[in-house]
Amino acid sequence: MARPPLPLGMPGSISVSEQTPGRWVARCKFRDQDGVTRPIRKHGPTKTGARNALNEAISDRQRAGRQRAGELTPGSTFADAAVLFLARVASRRADSTHALYEFHLRNTILPAIGALRLRECTVGRIDAFLAALESRYAANTRRKLRSIVSGVLQHAVLAEAIPHNPVRDLDRIEQSNGARKTKPRGLTIVERQRFLKWLDGSSDDEDERRKQLVAQRADLPDLVRYMLGTGLRIGEALASRPCDVNLAGIDLDVAGGRRTIPVVAMAGNMTWVKGKGLVRHEGKSASALRLIPLPNFTATMLRRRLSAELAPEDPLFPAAGRDGRLTFRYPANVRRSLRSVRDEVELGWMTPHTWRRTYATILDDEISFTDRMKADLLGQAKFLKDEYVSRGELHPEAAVVLDNALNPPTEAK
Repeated sequence: MARPPLPLGMPGSISVSEQTPGRWVARCKFRDQDGVTRPIRKHGPTKTGARNALNEAISDRQRAGRQRAGELTPGSTFADAAVLFLARVASRRADSTHALYEFHLRNTILPAIGALRLRECTVGRIDAFLAALESRYAANTRRKLRSIVSGVLQHAVLAEAIPHNPVRDLDRIEQSNGARKTKPRGLTIVERQRFLKWLDGSSDDEDERRKQLVAQRADLPDLVRYMLGTGLRIGEALASRPCDVNLAGIDLDVAGGRRTIPVVAMAGNMTWVKGKGLVRHEGKSASALRLIPLPNFTATMLRRRLSAELAPEDPLFPAAGRDGRLTFRYPANVRRSLRSVRDEVELGWMTPHTWRRTYATILDDEISFTDRMKADLLGQAKFLKDEYVSRGELHPEAAVVLDNALNPPTEAK
């Protein structure tokens, strides 16, 4: 019967012999991480010296093997696994994703469970950690934190430091008891008209006129029209360039015949990354890269903007850099400008994402659009109706429909 092989990363028995007076050699076999068993030998002036030299060589060989396997063992800490997980994220995901994961790990996850050994990361301990977050964070944030913890522990599973990922055995994260989920809200027709009229206007009141000038200098009139007409995220809108816009249009078959439709390509996203500043990357996801048809009121605004001296690669909604050159605008600056003026039109709850929800609500009201079409236009893997479509509005047309159904007009005799 054949002798069983050595375990991976382990030496066989050590033999020590004297080759010549004052020169000893220690030998053993060692099975490397590739499964091949190789001989190792080390010399020393004494029997003990040769054995110690061989033991040191074995330790170096085992350490190198652990590094190739990910440096993780059941005794490694969760923080050790998190470092390797972040390195993997940095090589595979966008800078903004790495920055977000690093932020949550540093501020929330590692202070609570970073010192746990991987063998100690049981279902009960991870569940207790997530339960303790319920009073501090909304359900969506807790789901993100759970996803990051799962990613770290899955990396440990792949390194064979733990047999399975305990996060997979946890219950779903639900909304806290008594907490009401905020309904998505877009702008109604009246609110849209009032807001755009205010942005374009010049009030007789000095204080209000000053705020209108703030909005106009921040390019809000054109930016709001652009986002209402395209449904872009704020980072996507600010990443747009003249070369992404095709106002000559493409010929398409639409209801009523063949028409030429101007389009814009969503080909980038602006985000802030720690250590790098404002970064333009290719988009939030593969679904985010898309062509968007432009309505006439948005195309008219873009024709006016593109008549200015803008290079093809310049920002469509630029900011002035320190050296006088045009630069991409920070999304945070747009949000700050909006916060300073939105109360003037009694829309204190409005954010740039409200304009995207308004676009989604308009699409959802059009019954000829399928959910797949809406998801394509919004750059989503699937249409997130519950998160984007405005609800709770008054629909007076329902009274007309019901009246016709329940109390039809009597025919003339």
